[in-house]
Amino acid sequence: MRRTSTALALAGLLIATLGAAATLASPAARSTQPVVQIWDGTPVGSSTLVRTAAGLSAAFHSTNVPAGQAVTLWFVVFNNPTACIAGCGLDDILFNPDAGGDFLVGGGHVVGGGGMTSFGGSLKVGDTSGSGLAEIGMPERSVGLTNPWGAQVGLLLHSHGPTVPGPTLASQLSSFTGGCTVFLGDLELPGSGLADGPEDVPDAIGECSTLQASIHLP
Repeated sequence: MRRTSTALALAGLLIATLGAAATLASPAARSTQPVVQIWDGTPVGSSTLVRTAAGLSAAFHSTNVPAGQAVTLWFVVFNNPTACIAGCGLDDILFNPDAGGDFLVGGGHVVGGGGMTSFGGSLKVGDTSGSGLAEIGMPERSVGLTNPWGAQVGLLLHSHGPTVPGPTLASQLSSFTGGCTVFLGDLELPGSGLADGPEDVPDAIGECSTLQASIHLP
């Protein structure tokens, strides 16, 4: 049951990259795009992505996240987006190795007062150590970033709910399922973990959902 819930939450994470597709970047080594709430597309911040031969670096600034929440930033990469079946999504991550899909943690911290949060994350070519695929039991499918210039990149903010001191907090700030016992949100798929309204913003320990997204095309 836990693996099913996790897979659906991953589906939500990937669907968010498609739902924010209106925020597409023009070809450039550096691109800046809005950060939007995934349930209604409301702009809540901005992100900047820089591509080099060595990898990606990103700055992610947003608002409207409850103070005291543990949140993580995720790089959702499709190294060969032209091979995606019908728009890059969950099927390509799980069943279409030609698309070169993976999702990898870019950082984590606790949101301060005022609901503002900022990340500075990076992803090196060939580094699979932060892959969420390994976390859900599919380490053999993890490819990391192999095509920094040509990858489709989504930057997504995932909330792990109120912080829990000790080892759980360390997990909340470094993994996709850390501290999660239930994934809120039914947008697109029941139990997807993709928030489909303000009611799906976690407010209790153990609740998790993906709240915000920003998309950068090659």
